Amino acid sequence: MLANSMMAMESAGPMILGFHFDIFLMIASGVFYVLCALFVWNSYRKEKNELVGALLAFLVYQAMSMMLMGLGMSTMNMMYMNLASLAILIGSVYMLKFPFSSFSKGTRNAVFMISLIAVLAAFLWFMQTVELQTKLEHAILWYDLVVNGVVVGGFMIMLGLRTAERWLKVKALGGGTGVVACCVAANTAMIGGAFLTSSVFAFLAPVIILSSLVIAKSRS
Repeated sequence: MLANSMMAMESAGPMILGFHFDIFLMIASGVFYVLCALFVWNSYRKEKNELVGALLAFLVYQAMSMMLMGLGMSTMNMMYMNLASLAILIGSVYMLKFPFSSFSKGTRNAVFMISLIAVLAAFLWFMQTVELQTKLEHAILWYDLVVNGVVVGGFMIMLGLRTAERWLKVKALGGGTGVVACCVAANTAMIGGAFLTSSVFAFLAPVIILSSLVIAKSRS
């Protein structure tokens, strides 16, 4: 579904704190992602690796994009939707560091800078006209689905299936499943017009991720 169509559509459900239920659920999910990101940040400080770093980036950019998108739908203000798209684009650059973690530091830094410049240039290009901004709101869902969901989330799951290290397997499979649940399942539901279903998948994603990290940490 086009994001500007999302802004224009009639929200369903009861009002909660001045928001329709579906919009409230999106904003509440964003707040929940923030809390989960704080937990993962604490873990990341003690165990700095690309997998946990990618999961932290995922939680942070999703928190920002969900809250901004919820505000955009509530206020009918395109600026919030554009900022949500920017959060997804920048978040993807940090997440893409994980699939390149086996490369040399120089190669990883080069890929990171090139990717960052590319997404910022693309964002500025889309900002030229209202028509292009509208196209961005549609394209960003597919971008998030493919890049963050299929590529990065899929890479995490593949790592989990291939590694012999038990607790790395738990973290990779759990993290990858959480990323896929949000970026693939939730975005697919959103594109198909099932907004409430999308919000449920998005809310479940950090639960899956945190559960896998907590289990791995407590048993390792």
